[in-house]
Amino acid sequence: MENARRRLVSVAASRARHAEPMRRLDFFESSTAHRAFASSSASSSDAGADSRARMSSMMEFASKPTATVRGKAREAREAVSRWRAEASARARESSERVIGKRATEFLWTASTLNPVVVKRAIEQRAVSAVATHWRAVEAFSAVACGTAMWRGARAFKKDVMGVPCDSVLFDVAYGDGSMLGGSLLLAGAGAYALRQRWKLDIDHCVTMAMKRLDGHSGVRELLGGPVTASAARVVVTSGGGLALFKRTTSRFFGAVTLPVSVDSKWAHVVFELRGTRKRGVVSFGARKWGGEYALPILSLELDSRNGETYRLFLEGGSSEFEASVLPSLRAPLEATTINEEFKRTKTLADERAAATAAALVAERRAASSPKPLDEGGGMYAHERVMDAFGKTMHFLRTSVARYAKASKN
Repeated sequence: MENARRRLVSVAASRARHAEPMRRLDFFESSTAHRAFASSSASSSDAGADSRARMSSMMEFASKPTATVRGKAREAREAVSRWRAEASARARESSERVIGKRATEFLWTASTLNPVVVKRAIEQRAVSAVATHWRAVEAFSAVACGTAMWRGARAFKKDVMGVPCDSVLFDVAYGDGSMLGGSLLLAGAGAYALRQRWKLDIDHCVTMAMKRLDGHSGVRELLGGPVTASAARVVVTSGGGLALFKRTTSRFFGAVTLPVSVDSKWAHVVFELRGTRKRGVVSFGARKWGGEYALPILSLELDSRNGETYRLFLEGGSSEFEASVLPSLRAPLEATTINEEFKRTKTLADERAAATAAALVAERRAASSPKPLDEGGGMYAHERVMDAFGKTMHFLRTSVARYAKASKN
């Protein structure tokens, strides 16, 4: 056992002696490799830095023309913007001198807005101008249409019928006077017909409502016939304006977008209806479209003996009535028919108007009455005429007698 142990120790020592030089060699080799790697890393890092420096210098050299081009482009855009601003300012000053400041402000504001807003602004301006100066617009349109009709009739007479004409503009012998007069007359009649077609007549609407109420047996039974309408009315009109490029329904073309159209007109009227037994309040809404009248809403409001209020609908229903302005018109009607202060004010106004009219009549009579002789009066107007005529005849007779006497001598 002892020998075996000694043998193992000697083997381990010999192996250790052989392993020590190998470890030294490995360490030497590893140190040499590390130094070589370190030197190669340092050289590669220096080469990378040089390459990066060269690359940055090349990028700077390449970016100089790009920056120059971008700067010139920016300067060109700024110059164009300044030129546009100066041109806009000059154009605005010129337009202010020509058409005025308000019209220029409207045009330049409209040019920078949404097209929908511009369309609405133009539509409102056109509708307002027509509503304010409708008489001038109607007269100008009638004259323009009459002139166009006259020129058309003249061309037809000359080209189609072959009647020669000496003057191109106006020739009385050619019949231009009669053709122009007839054309203007027809244009005026057409303008009047169109105005009557679009005009909403409140009296006609009240007459329609009264015919409907008078012909209803329930109304005559409740109020006691015959029934009459009071003079006091509360009227609210709406609609009837011009609309540009509005989607509407035509009886000839169906659903179509017309460049210029006229909205339907509405009249909401409230008045008192009197019978032989009771009184009631009539509320109706009249509509005119395409020259035709209609009564979509017609109701009669009555107070019962127990204080409750009942409403009888001849046309329409409660939903249409509540959706309209008719419920809010009852208070003004009561103010005009029940308010004693209003009645007193109205009576005083009527008395003042009657006194003013009487004073004017008395002044006219005093101006036409005979004046004293020192003021050039003494005779009526017809008496002064007869006196002047008598003096003239006397002068003529005396002149003729004097001439006859002188001729005999």
